[in-house]
Amino acid sequence: MKKLAILSTAASVLLIGACAESNAPLGAPTAPVASSSSNAAGSNDNDNDNEADNANESSSAERTYRVTIENLTTGQVFSPGVIATHTKKASVWRNGDAASDGIRQIAEDGSEVAEVASLTGVAGVHAVISTGAPINRIGGIAALPQSRSYMIGAAGSANRLSVAVMIICTNDGFTGVSGVKLPGGFKAESHMVGAWDAGTEQNNEKLDQIVDPCGAVGPVASPPDGNGRIATSGVIATHPNIQGVGDLSVEKHGWRGAVARITVQRMR
Repeated sequence: MKKLAILSTAASVLLIGACAESNAPLGAPTAPVASSSSNAAGSNDNDNDNEADNANESSSAERTYRVTIENLTTGQVFSPGVIATHTKKASVWRNGDAASDGIRQIAEDGSEVAEVASLTGVAGVHAVISTGAPINRIGGIAALPQSRSYMIGAAGSANRLSVAVMIICTNDGFTGVSGVKLPGGFKAESHMVGAWDAGTEQNNEKLDQIVDPCGAVGPVASPPDGNGRIATSGVIATHPNIQGVGDLSVEKHGWRGAVARITVQRMR
């Protein structure tokens, strides 16, 4: 079975515009983590419905938020993915659940089309957008930005945010947040988030079963060789990191610490 590649060559990446603001950290992170909070780790069930939450739920006015995704790795580019605002009862993805086919396609193929379509018009989902373009690794090609910002709306009880983007030099790895509470005020809130495994593909780390852009924009060059797949039937869980069992390098493709910083700020 073949997978869609998000980009076929480094040259195609150079054509991507829409650069967002960049705030590169001083160095690469150094220890594997799931996230900075239980919500960012993929559970939207561990928070309390406090007064701020209730205030958001009672307001039907449209609110606008800026969501900035910043890549903190030296060896992994992020694919296009999905950002959604929704109610507490709705879910885009969740730690311990089986991945939807849309999340599977993001995590395996770097293709967000199916997930955007599947969330559009769903009860409890207020807004859904595509991130549209890759997000660079630290030290990657200069034409690709290390962070991108997006505007998305929310209203009423749709006071949660979910994000999912592929970590491209993996079989089915992704990063993001699941059902984190949107800021009630106008102060920016940041989530340091780790890597997740969709549980849908064997982590054999073979380049012929990983999207071709891994070899085009990753830290180790390799020619296009197709994108096969050995399916599995697991659930979303913390990614085990690069193990060096196939063609990937633990040193060059692996990560330590948070893989992304996702910052959310209410704009109006």
